[in-house]
Amino acid sequence: MEIESLLRELGFSEVETKTHAIGFSHPALGRRLVYLKDGRSNLSAKRKAVRKQPLVVHPDVQSLAGFESTRVAALSPNRKYMNGNMSTFPIGSGSSATGVAVDIEDMEALRELLGLMGLPPVSCVSTALSPKQSHKVPMAPASRSRSLAVEAPVVSLPAAPAKSTHTYTTSVAVDFAEHCCQGSGHLVAGSFGIDDLTIATEGPRRLRFAPLGNRPSAPRLALVGITPGGQIERFASLLATESVEVAARKAAFDGAQSAIKQLLAAHGFAERIGVSLDGDLNENPDILTTSVVKCCLMVDDGYRFAAPDIAASSAAKRCATERLVRELCSYSNLRWVVVFGKPAWVALHELRIDGQSVIEALRAHGLVVVQLPHFAQNFQQRALFTCDVAAEAALLAAKPDYAKYATGARPMRDKLLAELEHSYNSN
Repeated sequence: MEIESLLRELGFSEVETKTHAIGFSHPALGRRLVYLKDGRSNLSAKRKAVRKQPLVVHPDVQSLAGFESTRVAALSPNRKYMNGNMSTFPIGSGSSATGVAVDIEDMEALRELLGLMGLPPVSCVSTALSPKQSHKVPMAPASRSRSLAVEAPVVSLPAAPAKSTHTYTTSVAVDFAEHCCQGSGHLVAGSFGIDDLTIATEGPRRLRFAPLGNRPSAPRLALVGITPGGQIERFASLLATESVEVAARKAAFDGAQSAIKQLLAAHGFAERIGVSLDGDLNENPDILTTSVVKCCLMVDDGYRFAAPDIAASSAAKRCATERLVRELCSYSNLRWVVVFGKPAWVALHELRIDGQSVIEALRAHGLVVVQLPHFAQNFQQRALFTCDVAAEAALLAAKPDYAKYATGARPMRDKLLAELEHSYNSN
């Protein structure tokens, strides 16, 4: 089957046709396109994708965790492919846009690559466990049941690791101290670049102003990422028309809400704690959105998401300890804290405040802190997490190569179910 047919089978649609470059989009990938290398000499000839490395993805895909272990990475991709007609890709050292051209052996190799980029797998979500299933968690009372809005999944990639030359605009001056625990720096009204958002520089590490998140007055659930990545560029773009508060709210988890909703809906979690997933999560009065490091931590102008990088930056460490604990413990109604992905989870265990780990401090305050898979990485782990025991067995029988991801998914699922049961029995 030709690569174009494979893309269409996965729900991609053609949105751009130029000489030697056909752009395809998918709702799950947001504004990011993938391109097919078109072998025609002109657009009036019969369409034909080239056989060698026909698919071209954004250059930042190769910096995603897990890319180097994919099948396409093992086939010597062209990491410096250039074609001036890939209009949504960054311009390289010359005048042509650049991307990573890859060979695709079969549908599974394509799914693996696109799953890494954020394309959801075939869902095996069980939105509620019945009493006959292995984990017996009582159903929430009918009066607390809320419908889950159906929407096209949208998961964005991090923007290109930026040493960005893009220029943004703010209509008003911004004092960082009014919005950030570090309290250093400002923007004057007019144009600015990403580097102008720098709060602190410590060797190769830079903490850049992007205090993303929703801050309702009485949240019951907190969603915690590790630190903003490419969303800093979304935040910077929004400053042209929005206040810092609105831009920070809209940019939080930009493009990832459908994937996050699937994780929160799994096993009836959101319904059982009485939180509706309807609409925009950043407009939900029951949900606080934030990060371990609230602003954007970058190292050598690339995004980093690990506890050692946070600990090595005094500014980032202060944000991840003092600010995070103070923020989460300041709400009397807040009970549940969801932490996405391993790096954020490890950071909460390794970083310390007042002689104890951050997670110990949060739990001592009475917060229930649970880990969920990251919403934009390891689609296999996400698929297994959303399965109940029976569905997991069926999935592993069909996809035995997923077994290595089960060791990560099961503890998260089991802990969530145990906490739900404990919460129900306590009430």
